[in-house]
Amino acid sequence: MLSSRVTQHLYRNSYLSYIATAGGALLVVWLLYDIAPRQVLLLWFSLFLLLTMARSVLTFCYQKQKTSKHCDRWLGLFLLGTFVSGLFWGVTGFLLIPHDSLPLLDSIVYQGMLMLFIGVLFASSVITYSVSRGAYFCFALPAVVPQCMMLIYRGDDYHSFLGGFMLAYALVVSVVSIYVNRMLLLSLATQEENERLRGLMKTHGIDITLPPGGT
Repeated sequence: MLSSRVTQHLYRNSYLSYIATAGGALLVVWLLYDIAPRQVLLLWFSLFLLLTMARSVLTFCYQKQKTSKHCDRWLGLFLLGTFVSGLFWGVTGFLLIPHDSLPLLDSIVYQGMLMLFIGVLFASSVITYSVSRGAYFCFALPAVVPQCMMLIYRGDDYHSFLGGFMLAYALVVSVVSIYVNRMLLLSLATQEENERLRGLMKTHGIDITLPPGGT
């Protein structure tokens, strides 16, 4: 089934996304260590690492199984982990960057660098998640929309521009993701049909192997 192939593709590329997001979280700690509430920052980072470990264990368990049974359940668990990971990124601006104590310029700089990290992860998710629209949007929506809405509703022109620009960027990347999704699903469907045809020919004793030098 195509859904089984989609699930396999997601889990096969999952370690790459875990490493990328964990590295991004470490950069956030480094960037915001001097301005963020220390306990909140360390708690956010610790919980994020626990989530990454849990998702890694889930991937390990999926890859150890001998069959592709219960692919819907495995896909659901993957989507849940992806959504929670995106939500962790979506609340960073609320939790880790103080709004009242920072000068306007400093606030814009820190928010801009944070959005840069999120934007890189967001664009990278096209590679790892676009085989499934559900997986892609489970990460993209909670990671980008809350942060952008917070910036827009800050009220001043600078934060609003930053939030609006990021939303426009997210829209463009999402359109690209939808196109990539169509191409990947077409490729997977073609592979599945080819395997089905090979199985039918093998069942009926049909051999289409070309001789050496044949055309």
